[in-house]
Amino acid sequence: MVTGVPRFTPVQLTDQVRQRLVAQAVAAMGSLQPKVLDTLINLMDQAAPSREMQLRRDAWMLYQSSKGKWQDGTVAAWQKALATTPAQKKVSNSLKGLSLELESTEAVENKIASSKLALALMEKAAQEVNDLRKRLKFLNYGKALNEADIVHPEVLMLPLVEQWEASGMARDAWPLVSATVQKHFNEHLQSAYEQCNELLIEQGVIPDIEEANSRPSNFNETDDVVDDEPVAPDMSDAWRNPAQDRRNAAGGAARSQQAGGPAGRNSRAQSILAQVGRLLSGAFLSSPGAARSAARAGGGYAGGAGAGFVGADGVPGAVMPPGGGYGGGAAGMMPEGGFVPASGAMPMPQGGAGYVGGPTYFSPGGAMPSGSGMAGMSGMADAAGAQVSGAPGDAAPVRYAGPSVPLMMALAQQPRLSDVHFVTSQGGSQVVSVGAISQVANELRQQSTDLKGKAETDNEKAIIELVALMFQSILQEDRLPSGVRVWFARLQMPVLRIALADPDFFNKIDHPARKLIDHMGSCVLGFDSSGISAEELETEIKRVVQVVEQYPDTGDRVYKRVYEEFQTFLKTHLAKKPAAQKVLGVAEQLEQKETLAIQYTIELRDQLRDMPVREEIRSFLFKVWAEVLAVSTVRQGKQHEETGQFKKSATELIWAASAKPNRTDRAKVIEHLPVLLQSLRSGMTLLGIVRSAQEAHIKIISDTLADAFMSKTEVVADAQIQAMAKRLAELDDFVDEANAQELPLDSENIEELLGIETTDLDVVNAGGGSASPVMMEWARDITLGSWFTLAYKGTTAQVQFVWRSPLGHLHLFANTLGHSYLFQTARLAAYLQSAELEPQEDESLMTRAARNALGQIQANPDLLLA
Repeated sequence: MVTGVPRFTPVQLTDQVRQRLVAQAVAAMGSLQPKVLDTLINLMDQAAPSREMQLRRDAWMLYQSSKGKWQDGTVAAWQKALATTPAQKKVSNSLKGLSLELESTEAVENKIASSKLALALMEKAAQEVNDLRKRLKFLNYGKALNEADIVHPEVLMLPLVEQWEASGMARDAWPLVSATVQKHFNEHLQSAYEQCNELLIEQGVIPDIEEANSRPSNFNETDDVVDDEPVAPDMSDAWRNPAQDRRNAAGGAARSQQAGGPAGRNSRAQSILAQVGRLLSGAFLSSPGAARSAARAGGGYAGGAGAGFVGADGVPGAVMPPGGGYGGGAAGMMPEGGFVPASGAMPMPQGGAGYVGGPTYFSPGGAMPSGSGMAGMSGMADAAGAQVSGAPGDAAPVRYAGPSVPLMMALAQQPRLSDVHFVTSQGGSQVVSVGAISQVANELRQQSTDLKGKAETDNEKAIIELVALMFQSILQEDRLPSGVRVWFARLQMPVLRIALADPDFFNKIDHPARKLIDHMGSCVLGFDSSGISAEELETEIKRVVQVVEQYPDTGDRVYKRVYEEFQTFLKTHLAKKPAAQKVLGVAEQLEQKETLAIQYTIELRDQLRDMPVREEIRSFLFKVWAEVLAVSTVRQGKQHEETGQFKKSATELIWAASAKPNRTDRAKVIEHLPVLLQSLRSGMTLLGIVRSAQEAHIKIISDTLADAFMSKTEVVADAQIQAMAKRLAELDDFVDEANAQELPLDSENIEELLGIETTDLDVVNAGGGSASPVMMEWARDITLGSWFTLAYKGTTAQVQFVWRSPLGHLHLFANTLGHSYLFQTARLAAYLQSAELEPQEDESLMTRAARNALGQIQANPDLLLA
């Protein structure tokens, strides 16, 4: 494979390559500084919420003093990596493994951020990077490069992120510049990897990669870097049932003869099903659709679906009329195929009997007050366990301490799924080739079978099978684009690792891994897979999956981080939709204007509370001038000269309208009166007030000023005037989010006040009736990207939730035809209450997958242990 005699030893060549790569990175770091500074300056010129603007200003100011430290620290880290030999890295990794120390949250976040940069680089330079790795692997006698080798893009990028915060920059400021850093290094490092390959080719190291790939290797190649693994205690019996152990011991030889046969395996499977049932809570199986329907009926959220499991935590519900209570939750399946009626009046073994019609509450663990509509839920769980195992109280609660070490080692060694071939459709988009879904399903099933063979306990086998069936259900979801299904499938093994190690994955509906998959699924289910926006979303899902795959040992932290990144992506992605682009600016300005008007009114009332100001002047300031200040701030900015003049006019008017007993003050008023009146007219013109109405206001003000000249009004202290002027000048543009009252919005005042046409926007300000607190909370918690069916003005439309205003008062939905619907929170909750706005999916993707999986297990319990 080497075509000539190298002029250097393999070690020397490898060192030269690393040094050249780092030298190119150092040069790129030097030219990066002005680009980052320009990015921060440009961001300060862009409109954004006040908190975001403050973050940008702080980042810009701090960067000017920290950029040198960032560059020096990054270069020093690269040089240190060069000075560390591969042998030292291997020893370091072994010691790190033996220490069993958990990585800090900051370290994990740094790795995730650096992997994002690395993935972007691999999108552009995958061939160059992989070719260099192969050549260096050849020089390393066929052994894979150490995972900490500086040649790996993720290792090369990590100091950029680590030294950012080490230099004194805020972690929150990194997303402001990450795109600039990513683009810059993509351009420079692709060339750097090319040059490194050229250096090795000149030395005769695998001149033709493709030819080398077609030949058998001269070495016993392996992709694994073998390190010493710490020996952990065996926790494989953590799920064992003591009662079952005692019965098994008493069974003796009879059990040993039957356990291997179908009857024995079925008995064990039924027992495992009961234990899995206790692991899974009602929160995992409760139907959001059923719960919301109950809430719409006025009784608050009812209990979760039965299924023999304990109900989840929730919020108090209202007292329901006789016969209206949802006793014991919605009807649920018993493990043997039967159903538990919804009524709480049925007698339940080992559980308190309830009655229909009492107050309905959620309670942790399903422990309800005797006689309540949910009483007997705990007994229902016991009854389910009794039906599974054959005797009441047969399966006692179990404690899960973690999976067995051999299983987790086998899981870590599972290969990733084979790359799926994409083809170009007639519409020009990339779609998965025919048969790819079956290929992926077969690979996953084989991996699950292999892992079940390594499992040491029946409980581990049950979890493996349950997760496998869940992802099998997702793969069979025809409404998901085939490409997205393939990427979701690659999450099966990372999710299985979480499910085995963290029972909260099943117990909590808000587990980060479940939230991530559910949110991505809810966004994709409504997309047209041939659209550009869908392609962008699929690309983001691909990135998310790759990051999760890259950090399998970080627990739920990696899911939390990529979920935050996915939410950030959605805000940008959905804002690009044509229907949203025309409206977002309008809606945001509208909310800002209305909230500012309220804030200015409140502020003026507070300032004038102790001032002896005529009622006519108070009324003008509250009803007219507060609107003027708000509109001017929205249109021109709070720092604009005219906005400042309008604020100044408010204080000048109050001073001019107070008593003027001395000649000096009267002369001053006469001198400035024309300017003041002109400013007042300009402000009213900004609001679109007609001239006759303006003159009426001016006449009232002039009469008040005339009374002030004759000292018929009271004197306002100059100190009070100055304090008010300072307060108005520094007033922040926000309003208390607890203020839930509806703002007076409609399409007409949008056009009049903001000067923007609203032909593609409906401001929904009627219909729906009243809303309960439960629905108000639901309205505030709708996730971006979710799809709904909207009944409005006699028509029905499929709409997607695309935007929530910075203050959370306005919510924008867009249909597929470019029309948008703007709701305020109270109106949105009312539409949800009346079912005029309904989610297209009553169940999340993972909940539906779990139902399907348990349905298959209940129909064929042998699946658990097969």
